[in-house]
Amino acid sequence: MKHRALALIGLVLTVSVWSCTNAPQPQATPAPAAATSTAPQDVEATIAQLEKDWVAAIVKKDTATLDRLLASEFAGTSPTAHTYTKSEAIADINDSRYVVDTMDLDEVSVNVYGTTAVSFISQEEKSKYEGKDTSGHYHFTDVWVKKEGNWQAVASHGTRYDEPAANEKPKAR
Repeated sequence: MKHRALALIGLVLTVSVWSCTNAPQPQATPAPAAATSTAPQDVEATIAQLEKDWVAAIVKKDTATLDRLLASEFAGTSPTAHTYTKSEAIADINDSRYVVDTMDLDEVSVNVYGTTAVSFISQEEKSKYEGKDTSGHYHFTDVWVKKEGNWQAVASHGTRYDEPAANEKPKAR
């Protein structure tokens, strides 16, 4: 199951990047004056705000916002390497299996590929899962796709980040 979810995430990223770089480009036509901008920096700001909305929804147990932000085909991998779906993520919040007291984003960066965006998030959280303390510093990579005019997360992968000891170099891939 874990391998299938990771393969799905890899496939989504590959197809999204390929389709954005290999799709025929339509001829430019003037945009109506009221049209919203899709400049990469505007998309970056939109995705950064959606990441903040996602964090706020988790802390507030706002499952309606989570339902709006996560695509029906959402696939996540937790920092403990467990895979989960949209419905499982929402159920964990609804049933208080995952309880977050605070979640503070300290970094958000976004790369845009047409109607796909990949964001990197660094966060500090105070949390519990099934009563066990899971507080710590985490990094997430999220994949967003614009569907029917709205951005939704289709994949997320998290890992716990522990500062290297003073005499230890960070490991490169």
